[in-house]
Amino acid sequence: EPAIALAAKRSAAKDATADDARTLGDLLIASGRFTEAADAYGAAMTREGGTGDWVLNLQRGGAIEQAGRFDEALPYLRRAVELAPDEPVALNYLGYALAERGRDLPEAQALLEKARRLKPDDASITDSLGFAYARRGQTAKALPLLEQAAAAQPGDVEINEHLGDALWQV
Repeated sequence: EPAIALAAKRSAAKDATADDARTLGDLLIASGRFTEAADAYGAAMTREGGTGDWVLNLQRGGAIEQAGRFDEALPYLRRAVELAPDEPVALNYLGYALAERGRDLPEAQALLEKARRLKPDDASITDSLGFAYARRGQTAKALPLLEQAAAAQPGDVEINEHLGDALWQV
């Protein structure tokens, strides 16, 4: 809380920069204060040096999504991918968020397939793609990916849950 208070004071200063607002947003995310974090990232997007790059769009969209307002977050997540179409982190976030909600599953799968081509050794991306395949009922494609992700990150609860769900489907 003291760090958040200091960051909020700095972010509210007349000479505050986009980085000041981003720092406040990051601290608020770490504290689970997602709505306030989204506001801080929004402020960063309007300040000099905070031109609404892909990272800020992803951070703002992610904060709004974590606050439980996915439909409001979606334009920011899509804008992040639009600004950085070859950025695996942005592709993975949007693709997984869509798949998790069972929305636009073909698009989610395409985003995640591209993310995996760009970063084939990333266990989170591999898991996300396997999860999307499983959501589409393509367990034969899902299982090897989920097993690979679980082997790479054996302590990751979410990856193991996805693997267990796919095994249950079979």
